[in-house]
Amino acid sequence: MNKVIIFGGTTEGRKLAQALAKKDVLCIYCVATEYGKEPIEESDCIQIHAGRMDADKMVELYKCECPDAIVDATHPFAEVVKTEIENSLFKYKTVPFFRLSREEDEVDVSQCTFFDSASDCALALENTQGNIFLTTGSKELSTFCQSDAIKERIIARVIPNTESLELCKEQGLKGNQIIAMQGPFSKAMNVAFLRECDAKIMVLKESGRSGGEAERIQAANALGIKCFVIRRPEEKVEGLSFNQVIDKLSKLFGFDNMPMTEPSAYTNDTASKGFKMQVSLAGFGMGFSSVTLEVVKAIEGADYIFGAPRMLVGIETKGKKYPYYLAKDIIPCMEEIAAEHKYGTKSAVVLLSGDTGFYSGATKLKQAFEETNFVSVKVLPGISSVSAMAAKTGFNWQDAKLLSAHGVKEAVWRPALIQAASFNERTFILTSGSKDVREIGEILLALEKEDKGKFIIFVGTNLYADEKLAKLSAEQCSNFNEDGLSTVLIINKKWKGKVLVPGLKDEAFLRDKVPMSKEEVRALSICKLQVTENAVVYDIGSGSGSVAVELGLLDSTIKVYAIEIKEEACDLIKKNLANFRVDNVTLISGAAPDVLNDLPVPTHVFIGGSGGRLEEIISHLKSLHTPIKVVVNAVTLETIGEINHVLKSFGIEDADTVQLSVSKAKKAGDYSVMQGQNPVYIVTFNIGE
Repeated sequence: MNKVIIFGGTTEGRKLAQALAKKDVLCIYCVATEYGKEPIEESDCIQIHAGRMDADKMVELYKCECPDAIVDATHPFAEVVKTEIENSLFKYKTVPFFRLSREEDEVDVSQCTFFDSASDCALALENTQGNIFLTTGSKELSTFCQSDAIKERIIARVIPNTESLELCKEQGLKGNQIIAMQGPFSKAMNVAFLRECDAKIMVLKESGRSGGEAERIQAANALGIKCFVIRRPEEKVEGLSFNQVIDKLSKLFGFDNMPMTEPSAYTNDTASKGFKMQVSLAGFGMGFSSVTLEVVKAIEGADYIFGAPRMLVGIETKGKKYPYYLAKDIIPCMEEIAAEHKYGTKSAVVLLSGDTGFYSGATKLKQAFEETNFVSVKVLPGISSVSAMAAKTGFNWQDAKLLSAHGVKEAVWRPALIQAASFNERTFILTSGSKDVREIGEILLALEKEDKGKFIIFVGTNLYADEKLAKLSAEQCSNFNEDGLSTVLIINKKWKGKVLVPGLKDEAFLRDKVPMSKEEVRALSICKLQVTENAVVYDIGSGSGSVAVELGLLDSTIKVYAIEIKEEACDLIKKNLANFRVDNVTLISGAAPDVLNDLPVPTHVFIGGSGGRLEEIISHLKSLHTPIKVVVNAVTLETIGEINHVLKSFGIEDADTVQLSVSKAKKAGDYSVMQGQNPVYIVTFNIGE
């Protein structure tokens, strides 16, 4: 897999990482602060490295990641970081390097005064009067606040993070002098800010298109307000445009016709000349007969209507209909519409089945539309089939478990359903059709055989259309064969609340001659691990798989990887996983850290056996540059010595060490004799923080 290190924290950096990720290029996306990583979503191809780095730390990162290319997509005014990046490149082997520069906007600057530095600008402000709307960020505040005459006139707009607000406080700005908001800001929003602040001067940086420079200057021009602009620093390394960087990387990695123009930026002349598309993401319920009046009015007034073909049938309006419901199809279509009309405003409705807030595509569509600069979005709720199913069966859904198998991988919904049906009185699940319903029936039959429930199942097919409602047993459900989308309500007549702590008896596991963590040790170790929902856990040296099973049973959203090298133990783990029906545990046959490279990055790691390679394992985990909670079990003094050596080698100072000695009663005739087990050391620490 190709790998790129991107120094980001900017719109361009984020869009570059997302574009590369679509081509399965692994991106190490570096930002200075935790706030900088918020606009970007981590994925299998995007790993975020948060924290400030000097040149030496950058070189350490290069040596660890071995990138195929390095891209500087930092802010145009991040001079210190750019210098550190340049210095780091001299200390590392030759690797393709590109500096991504922001494109400049064409805007009327006749009323602007330009300065080469913030200090020159501050000096000029001393000869002015009236409030100053300062939009240069928090880092230059000290320069503008040196003079009390200037400081008392400043209204500073900064990003809403702790660091920025602390800097404002340090410079003595009062609450009514601070606007903490995240951009981008339109011309209209800037006009509103300037009016509200009664500003006479706006101060900004020459930050380019994605920095909102044009929108600020246009707002000032509209109100006849002076603009003081700090020029962009002259770059020592030639900068490239977004598309030029894409082209360079495409050639480097051998991608042909790489469709990677700036994602959703839509920067052509059509949008800048004023064309807008007002889009309603509308919940279509279970069909036209269940649509809300609000959605009906939106459809009747729409110029364009998008949706799955089954939703468009029967809609007779003036609007043009398109059988699309995915962003990748809808946005290009809207771009063609925009290019055709160039000016004015058009309205569109995107129809989405059910309710827009329940397992709907509305969320991703909204994000995709908001990344364009010509689409505004509003969301209209609909009636979910879960609501309809609850009404038709007479059962409420307010305290039921809600799931979906529709458009969801079976590896995700299957373990979730097993736990939901076992430990809840009522479970609603959306399905894609009869195949899903039959699979659900087989799962419920197996649970009944394990005495984990007695089930009554209601299946509603094609609700509000050619609907059919059936009440079935688990066995009947496994033979279901009705065509159409179905919503299933599962009633467990023998449900019991789930115990939310580890505590399986040793006798519950198949063991043979394979070592196994004893139940008290297992329970305390898992409690020390402090796993959370959606955690990714490595169980290294899994043995019988007892720890992996207990972790998997805690919550279906936890993904556990049981790593074991011994063939006998692997066979036993497979049997225990099947016995406890934990589908969210994956067996990995091999030795750590050799088999860890292709696994998802963990949030928690339990090490029950390292095979003498503890230092290599911890080194690998540290190289991931992400916070990980680690728990290590040790029985021998030699292993304790190895742990202490590793803790010192890696500078880990927060380790918590517990020695656990357990004695259990054993019957000896009419008496009970306490028998001691070997003492176990449980060591807990954090890495990557």
